[in-house]
Amino acid sequence: MRRVFWLLVVIAALAVLWSWVPSLAVERQIAAVLRARLEASGPVTVRARTTLVALAQERVERIDIEARGVRLGDLVADRLTAKLEGVAFRRAPDGVVVVTNIQAGAAEIEITEDDLERYLGARGVDNPSVHIDKTGVSATGGMRVGPVLATARLRGQFYAVDGRDLYFRVTSLEVSGVDVPRALAETVLAVAAQPVVSVRHLPVSIRIDRIDAEAGRVVVHARAEMPAP
Repeated sequence: MRRVFWLLVVIAALAVLWSWVPSLAVERQIAAVLRARLEASGPVTVRARTTLVALAQERVERIDIEARGVRLGDLVADRLTAKLEGVAFRRAPDGVVVVTNIQAGAAEIEITEDDLERYLGARGVDNPSVHIDKTGVSATGGMRVGPVLATARLRGQFYAVDGRDLYFRVTSLEVSGVDVPRALAETVLAVAAQPVVSVRHLPVSIRIDRIDAEAGRVVVHARAEMPAP
């Protein structure tokens, strides 16, 4: 009976070593790469599932990623999460790991009101205030019109271009109580602050599928894909 017990202990230990040790090694390696590539100001968490045999075959069954304070083009987003399955890779002669295939994958980017307020403030908007709800995004703040600091009120929605860049479509703009024609507002914004977000330089290629506005945040839904050769 005692031999059976210790045999079970050994089997359990081997099972842990078989999956936990290689998974932990993958998690640390991926997290180190992502911290540099994402320019994340917050923590980067990686969870991986693989085995010694899978690593020898240059594949990882599943990778879950969460990063906070991620720079995406000109805006720092609050959170990015990604779930990747069936990741195949190869090691280049210089040791760099290159992803060669992803069977399935999804990603979400969360942009909060605070993120957009910091974005506007960095572009010279005085005391910006942003509100997000299901109808879209509204913002107020001071902007220079020649020597005058005018109060601007803006409404609009985000939309994707080529699945890679996030732009802002103006539905209304008011400056010091005067309505600005939409065409002029779009032209001004295009010169000053477009695109707001770009996902072109992420370590894994993703394509934006859907954008949802909710109370206090914008959620960008995307799918992972292999870049064109």
